[in-house]
Amino acid sequence: MDAVQARLNTAHGIKLSTPGYDGYDPDVGGITTYPPGAKENGGVFLHTNPWAVIAETMLGDGDRAYAYISRINPAAANERADEYECEPYVYPQNILADEHPQAGLARNSWLTGTAASALQAAVQHLLGLRPTHTGLRIDPCLPTTWDGYRARRRFRGAWYDVLVKNPQHVCRGIRSIFLNEQPISSACLPIPQAGERYRVEVELGSPD
Repeated sequence: MDAVQARLNTAHGIKLSTPGYDGYDPDVGGITTYPPGAKENGGVFLHTNPWAVIAETMLGDGDRAYAYISRINPAAANERADEYECEPYVYPQNILADEHPQAGLARNSWLTGTAASALQAAVQHLLGLRPTHTGLRIDPCLPTTWDGYRARRRFRGAWYDVLVKNPQHVCRGIRSIFLNEQPISSACLPIPQAGERYRVEVELGSPD
């Protein structure tokens, strides 16, 4: 993942490869029909980016994970709409990368499964609200600039009102967790009763 950061990370997202093929090569095939930085030839393919976000949260780097998901957020491109040229409410399939003269131009909106992967990366891995067979697991991996967050999560017919506090400004690590104002020792909340509402308060940081 350090190599991804050093070699594939761009201002517009993580590109597939580098350097791009410069000219058609019949031995390599169709990828070389695109100019460097476009589509599969070293372009930013958005569906692969959330996988890198998830990988970084698994490594405990919330800062890098949040930076990656922010770079491909369509709504964040509003300030450069003339360059981006894509709807601000849908992910494109790909964005021209830094080797291309039109870097930042989004292509082929409505032609990707990125939204589903990005939702999982954001909710289940950054916010850490992850459904499991044994209950709702709370395992945030946040950017260190965040004071925390509030969320409401529906799980198995019940509602969870979640407050996560991050006073030490860490990426990961649960110092305490309360369920309906009672301390619990597990970050995996017990199986709920359908129709009930639960209050969850989590503090991140190092244990005492």
